[in-house]
Amino acid sequence: MNLMSWAKAVVSGLVIVGAYFYGFNEGKNSEEFKNAKAEIFMLNAKLAKFELERETLSINLADLRTAESRSRDDLEWMRQQVADIERRAKTNCDRKFARCVRLATKGKELLDRVDPVIEFYSKRK
Repeated sequence: MNLMSWAKAVVSGLVIVGAYFYGFNEGKNSEEFKNAKAEIFMLNAKLAKFELERETLSINLADLRTAESRSRDDLEWMRQQVADIERRAKTNCDRKFARCVRLATKGKELLDRVDPVIEFYSKRK
């Protein structure tokens, strides 16, 4: 074998080895690409789930705020009614009635403080 044939054989071998490693590297990159696409799909699904949960929680929060505002208005109206009844109370019976209404107002106020918490935790389960 002369030097030229020997050089051609070495170069051919190097080309074959280089092609093998190039194909191996491309296959590895392709596998990484598939894994990355699967991970992106999974993360997009999680993101959609969290966005839906955030939307639901924001709607619930808006409902709670509306209910709290309505409750505050009711309490204010009840307090005004109690004040009117107490002002007009002339007899002992009227004073007892005013006291009962005042206690009812206080009871409603306490219930309104606890009700959003109970509703929030009942929706979370």
